[in-house]
Amino acid sequence: MEIMPKNEMVTSSKRTKLGVTQAVIECKLPVNNDTQVSKILCASAKSYISAFEANNGEVTFSGNVNFQVIYENEDKVASALDYTADFKDKFVSDKINPMVVPIITSNVVDVNTTTLNNEVKVVAIVEICVEIIHTEEVSALVEVTGDQVFTKTETINYSNFLGVLSDKFEVGYDVEIKDNILQVLEVSLSPYLESVVADDRIAKVTGGANVDICYLTNGETPLLRSYQTTVDFVQEVALDALTSDACIQSNLNINYSQIKVTTNIDADNAIVNLSIPYDYLGYAFSESTMDVVTDVFSLNNYVNVSTQSIAGIKCAESLQDTSKVSGYVTIEDNFIDEVLGTCCNTITLATSAISNNTLTLEGVASTTVIYLNKETNTMHTAIVEMPFSITENLENVTDDYSAVVTLSLGEVSCRLKRGSELEVNATLFVYANLYGETLEAVITGVTIQDEKPETNSVLTIYVVKPNETVWDIAKELNISPDDLLYQNPNVNLPLMGGEKLIVYRQKEVLF
Repeated sequence: MEIMPKNEMVTSSKRTKLGVTQAVIECKLPVNNDTQVSKILCASAKSYISAFEANNGEVTFSGNVNFQVIYENEDKVASALDYTADFKDKFVSDKINPMVVPIITSNVVDVNTTTLNNEVKVVAIVEICVEIIHTEEVSALVEVTGDQVFTKTETINYSNFLGVLSDKFEVGYDVEIKDNILQVLEVSLSPYLESVVADDRIAKVTGGANVDICYLTNGETPLLRSYQTTVDFVQEVALDALTSDACIQSNLNINYSQIKVTTNIDADNAIVNLSIPYDYLGYAFSESTMDVVTDVFSLNNYVNVSTQSIAGIKCAESLQDTSKVSGYVTIEDNFIDEVLGTCCNTITLATSAISNNTLTLEGVASTTVIYLNKETNTMHTAIVEMPFSITENLENVTDDYSAVVTLSLGEVSCRLKRGSELEVNATLFVYANLYGETLEAVITGVTIQDEKPETNSVLTIYVVKPNETVWDIAKELNISPDDLLYQNPNVNLPLMGGEKLIVYRQKEVLF
């Protein structure tokens, strides 16, 4: 007996998180030789991945950490330091090869400073997350022809990786601050995504940055103050393979080392010119289906099948929302007369999980509050942490889904309570791409084996088991599904279990 199988190639891609590694970046920042560092008022560090490459067994990546420090010298005059330190590292895994697409993201999870005369030592701990998009090809059985051979066909889901939408672009903004400004000391930026809309060959990306500008006032006693605003952009990013129904998983970052700040100062206001270098990466997928043979049997012969699993992704609608976070700190060493502002804003996402149609995001946002003690005419700062646990209700999303999350901290406000307690409230901007994993088993090959022995029984009465289908019963009783239904015309479909089916096999009687 001969059979004729027909196969077609199925190419499917999925996203896999390989792990997290850490890098410790430290450097020494010298101040002017004729001054001494009295105290650190504020310090922050932001990381950026500039390049990466996948090789056999490892992915190498490089980037930088931009440090910003505001300090006070022995004359109680505030100044700022800005320095960028480069780093390079690698991540080892046997799942990495030149054919995968690496996804490397980073975030500073801790920063510390120490002072020694005219030098500031800064240390940042950078957490680097390594993911890959890998694609596999499977030759799936789509048709079998042969005498007395029957097949079961089902529709499988898989996903095609369309490519990376990549764009580095600078956007200029003019920010007006109505105050008598002596000098801008620090600009804290937190990028956000608002929407990513796919079209044929083009994606429209809408986003921006929450901006906190820390500056020194021009007066008899210069004071630190801050000004907050939000700037936005709309950018079109091209990818020839992109379609309007594509799913895009997005990352937005800023190359903090290349931010350009210039200030035009008048007597009662200043225009701060910001040139922000955004870096957008979008990983585009399309969801597809194919009809394949998922089971096969022959009435006359046993058959042997080989199978293989194929993995892909399924996408849900992106989530965009805002949430309020807050934190408190009690000041015992100094009396607070006036809150001057905030600076050095940071945010760290510790965990994201989906369970029971709910996305839970947990982490810590923090800011440094600047305040004034008028009795001693001194400025002081306090770090206020804002732990958060945010829940977002989701629809049509199961527990096997994951989230690609972009968080941004904006609209930070601080108020004084009872003379010694600082209360900080902030808005958290949330953007999340939601995706799950599909796993399908397909038949890759089928071969005919030995002949089946002839069935002796002429009549079989079969009691349907729960969850059994016509195909399951036909295969077990070695009868075609059409003949099974023909001999049981009164059966209702789908089968519920407990029905009695009769199978009659005609036999030749020789005299």
